Amino acid sequence: MPSEPTWSKQIPSSTVCTWFYALAILNGIMGAAGVLAAAYLLTNGVKGSMTTLLTVIFYTFFVFTNSWFLFLVCNRGINGQS
Repeated sequence: MPSEPTWSKQIPSSTVCTWFYALAILNGIMGAAGVLAAAYLLTNGVKGSMTTLLTVIFYTFFVFTNSWFLFLVCNRGINGQS
């Protein structure tokens, strides 16, 4: 793996953590939108929307998982927690 460039070593870890936390929050918001979209599709009984519903459920699962891992990158990797 290549070494870190000198210009990026000047960026504080707190700034990197803030960036990952912001991305995690944005992913969480998108996941909540996915849950609302799935609930909307289920309650309105839109016919023939099983593919759409499965896509929304997959998207929601992916976004929440991504959000969790972005959070873990900061907590474990940058802050040094185990």
